[in-house]
Amino acid sequence: MEGKKYAFVDEFGAFGFDFDKAGCSTHFIVSAIVVDEKDLQLVADKVEEIRKKYFQTAEMKSSKVKKNHKRRLLILNDLNNLPFNIFTLVFDKRKIYEQSGLRYKKSFYKFINNLVYQELRINYSNLQITADEVGENDFLKSFASYVRSKQVPLTLFDDSLFTFSNSKQGIIVQVADIISGSLAYNFDEKKKLEAEGNDYEEILSKKILRIKQFPETYNTFEIYDKNIDPKFNKEIADICFRKAKYFMETHKQSKDIEIRQQVAVLDYLLFRFMNRSQRKYIPTKELINQLVSLGYEKFSTQAFRNKIIAKLRDSEVIISSCKSGYKIPSTEEELYDFVLHGKSIIFPMLSRLKKCSEIIRMGTNGKINLFEKAEYQSIASLLSDNQKK
Repeated sequence: MEGKKYAFVDEFGAFGFDFDKAGCSTHFIVSAIVVDEKDLQLVADKVEEIRKKYFQTAEMKSSKVKKNHKRRLLILNDLNNLPFNIFTLVFDKRKIYEQSGLRYKKSFYKFINNLVYQELRINYSNLQITADEVGENDFLKSFASYVRSKQVPLTLFDDSLFTFSNSKQGIIVQVADIISGSLAYNFDEKKKLEAEGNDYEEILSKKILRIKQFPETYNTFEIYDKNIDPKFNKEIADICFRKAKYFMETHKQSKDIEIRQQVAVLDYLLFRFMNRSQRKYIPTKELINQLVSLGYEKFSTQAFRNKIIAKLRDSEVIISSCKSGYKIPSTEEELYDFVLHGKSIIFPMLSRLKKCSEIIRMGTNGKINLFEKAEYQSIASLLSDNQKK
């Protein structure tokens, strides 16, 4: 079993989407400082020395350094000598669809909590997480609560623990604050204007294990096996994703308004496939409202099915459906959802066509047979096959 590791979490940015406001960040950045248990005391002691050196009696916070890049570089250079690694989530708030549900504070925090938690939980089997839940920080309070609710071992050999402490006591949490605030100069549009040419991602490159950017795009997204859902099927997800991506790439420049509407809906389906729970179906109403938010006229449910979903499927885009809505499939079960949904439509329709044909044929004493014409023989064949079953 791998040795215990500790993750210390803090963030840059805040909830809010009024980007014209001075204090509204374009990005929300969460960093986890990962330390091996054997190095924990050394790192804590050295961080305390660095804190005293640059902040005297105050906490080591990025907001206290502000735009003093010379001071920031000195701090990071000292921190770079310590044995820890960095995982960072960079969340671009500007790319969040209004219809996605993520523009509500509770769902926004819950979703980020889930992203950070999954990355840490999947990659480490023996991990203790520390964050600052004291004070006015709503995100860290929600993160603490979220992780506590997930304290169920993934395996019998997994003894992960989760604790949360004030950053004045958990000194290494303050490193996460400095890292998140420094990386903001690489990603947040407003902070980039103040970076003065400093590339903090490069300065910290030897420490960074991964920077996960959200949302993923279909040009950079990679399907991987590490998925908490046991029903996830990488082969199915890959096939369906590539078909959807191909349609996007070949039609994204189309001037045809109907195709542009199809691209818009598929773009939203892909956004949800790549960036949210792959098990969740998206209601028809939500997809129609997404088109309205982009300036298109509102579709009726039937018109949406015929002009958007049906046309995408005709173009070999695989879209699963059930009474809950639509999605790009990632499991075998979801493919059968589509089959079952199709069966519920096709067989009743065949039965109605058969009844119609029989009534007309009897009423005209055999003169009219609706399916004797060559172009309707395929329907006659389906009726015959269905009758045999």
